[in-house]
Amino acid sequence: MGKKATYVLDESTLDQVKEVVEKGFYRSMNAFVETAIKDELEKIRKEQLQEAILEAGQDPLFLADIKDVENDFHYADFEEIR
Repeated sequence: MGKKATYVLDESTLDQVKEVVEKGFYRSMNAFVETAIKDELEKIRKEQLQEAILEAGQDPLFLADIKDVENDFHYADFEEIR
């Protein structure tokens, strides 16, 4: 069960949301708002992950660990595993 929250939206934005709901793209304004918030949170999460990946690419310790793993598997014979 959801928890009730109240927000103030620009009238133009609210009218556009109502129009989208009335056209049947979403079952309710609540569904639209929840989807929009979840999409934005996912976008932010992906941006943060991208930033972390870029930072890791500059971290000498991380890069050394990657090189060690590459070296460890350099001579692995994957045919023997089969």
